[in-house]
Amino acid sequence: MRLSSRKFVAFTLAPALTLVLAAETTVRLKYFFAHAHDWNYITAPLSRGHAAGVERFSPPQEQQTVVNWPRPCVNGTVYSAELHRDMPRTFDGNCFRGDHVEQARTGDEYRVVFLGGSTVEDGQSDQEMMTAQFKRSLPQRFAGKTITVVNAGKPGFQSSLILQYWESWVGTFSPDLVLYYEGWNEIPTDVRWTQADQNIAAIGGHLHKALFYRSMLYTYLVEKVALRATARQRFWQIDLDRLRSSFSQLVEKVRNRRARFVFVTQVIRFPRRWKGVDTFDRHAVETLLAQMRADPGYEYDMKEVSALNQRLTVSYTIELCRQLRVPVVNILEPVEAVGEGGRDELFVDLGHLTVAGDRLVGGLIAKGLPLPGDGE
Repeated sequence: MRLSSRKFVAFTLAPALTLVLAAETTVRLKYFFAHAHDWNYITAPLSRGHAAGVERFSPPQEQQTVVNWPRPCVNGTVYSAELHRDMPRTFDGNCFRGDHVEQARTGDEYRVVFLGGSTVEDGQSDQEMMTAQFKRSLPQRFAGKTITVVNAGKPGFQSSLILQYWESWVGTFSPDLVLYYEGWNEIPTDVRWTQADQNIAAIGGHLHKALFYRSMLYTYLVEKVALRATARQRFWQIDLDRLRSSFSQLVEKVRNRRARFVFVTQVIRFPRRWKGVDTFDRHAVETLLAQMRADPGYEYDMKEVSALNQRLTVSYTIELCRQLRVPVVNILEPVEAVGEGGRDELFVDLGHLTVAGDRLVGGLIAKGLPLPGDGE
């Protein structure tokens, strides 16, 4: 009788277990193809001892002076769409991409640091990412100096988090030149995606910790529920006062370390002219956003609102740079000039670049870079 019961249970559970295994495999393949052939989504949790590729950051509390910054920094490979093979995507021991550096410097080194979010950290390989393309495009006027280019981008970081990151860590590496490339992440933390991420992070319990980003099926279901719970949230315009405060402080603190600060206009996959408005004009964008918000017939489009706010951020930051005497490398016009079809080849999504986009943007930044001593 006992044996028959076991056989009955096994026979009953087998179809359910087969279905769960099939679903788990399907979701892993979905994540694999959606994240540039990242094998960690296939092999987790065997490939990593923690959540596969998930970077959790808790902003420091007020008055806190020492920040324990996240160190996911997992070396791996990414599939190159141009070379048609897997390429290395690595970090150094300081959680930076690009040239491996130490805080101690050689006398002939000219150290360049890029600050920003995921569009700086980049999803492409070491060889193909934007900061590497920038270094290869540097003009000969830097000859005589050993150029190192450090990629200090961090996914999700906007001006206030970049400011904290500079104060607690990046500034200690004493760069000569700091290039700031960010705008998209200024959307506050109560928008749908970030709020959903915060809701997921707040889930407790041993079971959640054991399964999240170890079982991709569980992860997929949790994220779907979190996004559905925040689906009705609406965001309209960034906080310009907050941007002014954090950006101005960052400029001051970079200069206090005797480094040069340059703002680079972040580009996105969005036309300059939109609904009859010049989106390079921040006042025109503010007016359009207000009209959209007041229109009861407007069907809310988060991508459109995000793009308009990114343009608002960039335009407003250019104005700040004039007031703060910060040089600006403005690459908006050259990217606009390639046209809609050309932009499609440059971007993976709204703001993240393809290899072709990295090559163009890196080259444009290097071409527009002011000579040491110019501007400030």
